[in-house]
Amino acid sequence: MQGSMVVKVMSAMAALVIISALALMVYRSEGASLDWQIGQSDPIHEFYPEGNGLYVISSSNISMVNDSGKVLWTIPFNGTQYSATGNNGQLYVYSATQGLNSIDPSGNISLVTRQGMNRPPIVGPDGTLYLRSWSVLSSISPLAGGEWNVTNVVSDPVIAGLGNIYFFMRPPQSITDVYLYCIAPNGTTRWSIVYQDYYASTLLKPDSSGGVLVYDESMGTLDHIDESGNSTWEDSMTYLGQYNLVEDNSNRLYMFFLWGTTLVLDDTGNVISKFNPVITYDANLSYQPVAYNNTIYVVGAGKFADSMELYALNIDGTLKWKQQLNSSISPTIYANNGIICFNTEVKEGSRLTPTMYVMNDDGDLMYTYTSGDGSLWQQVAISNNDTLYALTANGILNALKG
Repeated sequence: MQGSMVVKVMSAMAALVIISALALMVYRSEGASLDWQIGQSDPIHEFYPEGNGLYVISSSNISMVNDSGKVLWTIPFNGTQYSATGNNGQLYVYSATQGLNSIDPSGNISLVTRQGMNRPPIVGPDGTLYLRSWSVLSSISPLAGGEWNVTNVVSDPVIAGLGNIYFFMRPPQSITDVYLYCIAPNGTTRWSIVYQDYYASTLLKPDSSGGVLVYDESMGTLDHIDESGNSTWEDSMTYLGQYNLVEDNSNRLYMFFLWGTTLVLDDTGNVISKFNPVITYDANLSYQPVAYNNTIYVVGAGKFADSMELYALNIDGTLKWKQQLNSSISPTIYANNGIICFNTEVKEGSRLTPTMYVMNDDGDLMYTYTSGDGSLWQQVAISNNDTLYALTANGILNALKG
């Protein structure tokens, strides 16, 4: 019986070696290699780039992994529900049993609070933490007197400008009026205004020039409120219907209306370009567009079944290049450091294979990665040294290089 068990274990180990080798062959056959891989025994949930390494959150641990795949330290931490990083390199992790903890890049962990949360923490530029527990918004600050809370909050807060925090609140004495609040980090209310056009789908976004953007993609509205509570510009087009709001790395805003109209706005709300990629290129704007380094990436139907066309456009809507790719599902596009990733599934017979096409910003296809464990790519990050960190839905984190 014992000998039989040994044989079974050895057979299983041999099978794992064969599977790992086959996965590596898949990557290399497509012109790229698997640099390293983790998560087989403890599935990864999420990762955050930090310096030359990664914070890695798994089912039972928090780890720091360097760019060579070496685990520098590991802290037991079960059941992470929410996480975030701050400007100081800290990682904040929350679980219902262990509360909210901060971890520094050296692996030192400290308890922040055991207060319950139902949203990820938000970290201010001065290290102040803002925690939402359903309708209660709380502040935990490293500064004296920086702890406060407000109730009846109905939206996720955002931080903008000088570190002020913005959120919607519905006072208990009114079931119809909703107020937009601006509160300083020390808890002082700077202003509040009744916001007449609030709906459950209304969202807030910090604006690069100060103040906050109030927008509703389903209603076609976009409004800028400055740090004094004044509406300084508005680019709402409700008659065009639903849109996707995108911001690029030059602080330009893009309103991609699903019927095709695309507006490009500068940081003062002026329309600097207007075009229609649906009419011009047969693009499908229900696939999330991306804007990066003065280039807009949109997707349209390909010439053949189970294919799509990736279009790279100038900000005036003229064509830079296009690339036809095999794709059978709604793709996700990532762009950073001169690299474009097109994350999709490719039909091979009756099977869909998770595939990621990697191009340079001239549209040249550099590599094609296929998921070694057969599951979808769930999170992708492009590092400064051109390594792709790609997490699968099965919790396997891969470092991929061409």
